[in-house]
Amino acid sequence: MDSATVKESRRVLRRIQDHLYLAHSSLGVQRESVGLVDVMHHPTSTLASLNYVTPRRSTAWVSSEMIEQGLAHMRQIERTPRVHYIEGLFPPPFAKNLLDLGLRVEWELPLMAYLPGGFNGQMPPPLKDDALPPEFSIVQDSGQIWSEVGHSTAYKVATLGVEPLVVGQNSSQQGQQIDLLMKRSGSPVGVVRLSIQEETAHLLALAINKEISTPKLITALMTAAVRAAVTQGCTLIYAPGETESDRQIARAIGFMDFGGIVCYAANTYTTDEVHDDRILGQPVLALR
Repeated sequence: MDSATVKESRRVLRRIQDHLYLAHSSLGVQRESVGLVDVMHHPTSTLASLNYVTPRRSTAWVSSEMIEQGLAHMRQIERTPRVHYIEGLFPPPFAKNLLDLGLRVEWELPLMAYLPGGFNGQMPPPLKDDALPPEFSIVQDSGQIWSEVGHSTAYKVATLGVEPLVVGQNSSQQGQQIDLLMKRSGSPVGVVRLSIQEETAHLLALAINKEISTPKLITALMTAAVRAAVTQGCTLIYAPGETESDRQIARAIGFMDFGGIVCYAANTYTTDEVHDDRILGQPVLALR
């Protein structure tokens, strides 16, 4: 990969990092700088996605000692020691440092990004409008169906798991959200949510009924979400690529692979983590 491509790739990843910071801040997450790391924590919620240590923006390297200081602070505020970071922004030895500190990989997910204006001179293919069967339609919705999705085993859900899905949240208070609902003969069968901060959109979650799930229907939902984000003026849309089939669908639309987000957590440390789905004042679906 040439230097120009590396530079542009890092710019994309920094924008994703900034989006997550804004999204978490809007949910009440507080940031405390401890040396070269930021300790992100919510004053009342212990959701893993809202409580973590992460390298400060624009740092090229963070020593084990600095990471340990952040983890010690997490223990002091009775949060599980946990580190989030985006691969591609730090060299491979950074992961070894985390393992040497007694952390383990809790989860990792590939990142996919769609850039309407192109990446390093390469433009995405035009968004296609493949005709859906006549009984299907996609409309903008209030997003209340997520309450059903979160408590049902009937849906296949794709999510990065780094931004909680808040049901019934006020978009004027927490950036902007767009929910698109897929219906079959008038009944809900799928839904996708976009979380928008400035000119970056996160395809936060996509759910589709397992009985009718096909690559074509998933593609239709994702394409509708990308088009909605572009219409809102977004110049970057990112999404999870949890499985190879997910990544193939995303690539066909025009998404590109951009490393991933990794979470390391302590092996033995435990806290009384609360998983109440109303700890933020609204029902919260932590879909990981």
